[in-house]
Amino acid sequence: MKLWVFLILVIGGLLLYGGAYEFFSRRKRKVRLTPDKYEQTYTEQLLQDTRDSVNRTDS
Repeated sequence: MKLWVFLILVIGGLLLYGGAYEFFSRRKRKVRLTPDKYEQTYTEQLLQDTRDSVNRTDS
């Protein structure tokens, strides 16, 4: 019975540590939600090139 308690404490401690680490690392990080003009243009051009290469009908 003591082994089960030990395993539960170890696994619970690891989960708690991981959750706290994730919480504090997300608080420090500032995520920019809107891309700037050049990043959006690059992304749109990349998507268009991908669509063109997939839909190409060369035989």
